[in-house]
Amino acid sequence: MKARGAIHPDAVLVSWVSVNHRSAPLVTALGDPQSPHRSRVRRLYLCWRDTSTSDGDREREALRETIRELHDELDPACPEIVKLSWKTSASPTDHAAIRPFAEEALRRARDENPDALVVIHLSPGTPAMHAVWLALGTTGLITGPVELIQTSDARGRAAGQAPVQRVRFDLDTWLRLYRTARPGKVGSDDDGHVWDPARVKSAALREALSTLEEWAPLRVPVLLVGERGTGKTTLANFLRSMSPFQKAQGTNWPTVVCGQFRVNPELARSELFGHVEGAFTGATKVRPGLLEQADGDTVFFDEIADIDRDTQRLLMAAIEGRGFQRLGDVKVRHSNFRLVCATNRSLAELRDDVLDLDFMDRIAVFVLSVPPLRQCREDLPDAWRLVLSRATRSAGISPDGWERFVEHVTLRDAIASHPLPGNFRDLQRAAYHLLASLKAGRSEDRIVDGAIAALGPRESPRRAVPAASELAELLPLENLRAQLDEYERSWHEAALTKASGNKSEAARLLGVPRKTFESRLRSVGRIDDPDG
Repeated sequence: MKARGAIHPDAVLVSWVSVNHRSAPLVTALGDPQSPHRSRVRRLYLCWRDTSTSDGDREREALRETIRELHDELDPACPEIVKLSWKTSASPTDHAAIRPFAEEALRRARDENPDALVVIHLSPGTPAMHAVWLALGTTGLITGPVELIQTSDARGRAAGQAPVQRVRFDLDTWLRLYRTARPGKVGSDDDGHVWDPARVKSAALREALSTLEEWAPLRVPVLLVGERGTGKTTLANFLRSMSPFQKAQGTNWPTVVCGQFRVNPELARSELFGHVEGAFTGATKVRPGLLEQADGDTVFFDEIADIDRDTQRLLMAAIEGRGFQRLGDVKVRHSNFRLVCATNRSLAELRDDVLDLDFMDRIAVFVLSVPPLRQCREDLPDAWRLVLSRATRSAGISPDGWERFVEHVTLRDAIASHPLPGNFRDLQRAAYHLLASLKAGRSEDRIVDGAIAALGPRESPRRAVPAASELAELLPLENLRAQLDEYERSWHEAALTKASGNKSEAARLLGVPRKTFESRLRSVGRIDDPDG
């Protein structure tokens, strides 16, 4: 019987071809009147084993017959069929050989359908294929909504089984905990999931995650230091997910946006420590503080540099286990929490101008330099895909054709070569400009040009010195003085080039007197100096 009804674009199905049963399991999943996914699946990712071994012909015949039967049974509501071939000579019972292909199939399904429910059909294929789907689907490999199903054949239905059954087999792995955890208060550029730890490729980011994994078991404060928009909230979420200091999964965990306290220190103390009724004007009832709520969990202080000094001293006592008091109360309370802080200030700034040194010592037991995006070039394609897909939701529009810009060669090359001083914020700005131009009906060239322009200037004139995290990649040095001379020589030569050899103009570009410019040219040994 043919399925009727429109296809709703809210689910995709991933399945192996069944060599023995052809389309029967898929027709049940997609077209049975009792199936929860009847007429809901818009795309089917059909995986098959493309092998040169003796059973290769059977596999290819099963694929052809399955596709033909699906159209015969389901048209006009047959979903789009995407064939995914596993080119291999490995046995279909080899779990280790199946896994990489299965991972890639699921990632493709998610990348091409960022908001859809990904339904994994366990029944077709060998028991090993079934086991790999089960593991990958329940341990948090892919982001977003995922559901596992299995179907019953005629014998199973005769025994009373439902045609399609949802499979409940959740495993509390760290990756699944990371996916379901939500920091309580987040910004639009970092909701705690801007990086997918399962897909990280760059050495800088892999090293950062590895370091956090080492620190995770210790209930010791961690300070994340990095440029704006580098994903510090996400790394805090990763650290918590790897640690024993977390409460029930799927709930918001305590986060403090310290910037809100900049002009109101009393608000900071009320939010953090709580208050009793009558503690101040407007305190009409008892309110437990955030530190009490964080007992047994991790608490994240975003932009810790905005906390005033008096509150810093009160926090010191809580961090050390000496307790704290609600405003207006004399009772000392205690909370066993793990503290994670973040800032875009340098350590030197924090020590010299911002934080009480005793407080600094307590929150910076472990310090991680968060790498900027320009040090994570291999991860930029995934970062851009995530930012663009999320922008379609947060902007409230999803114009037709936005997906083609995820892998647009010109745009991706421009992102890869850009310094991205604002990191994820630059990508987010480019995504919004792209969506606005696309919605306005502009040409593809104008859309791409506008998105690239929205990334901002290709140079950051305020950043004359590389970040400490960038310099760390160059250590150890044989001769610091030689490196500094080379750096200075490059600036002088750049100024001369831009000034077409005019020394007065070159000196002006560098902001120094001409005599100083000429003196430094001689000092750093510019051999091709036309004057000597």
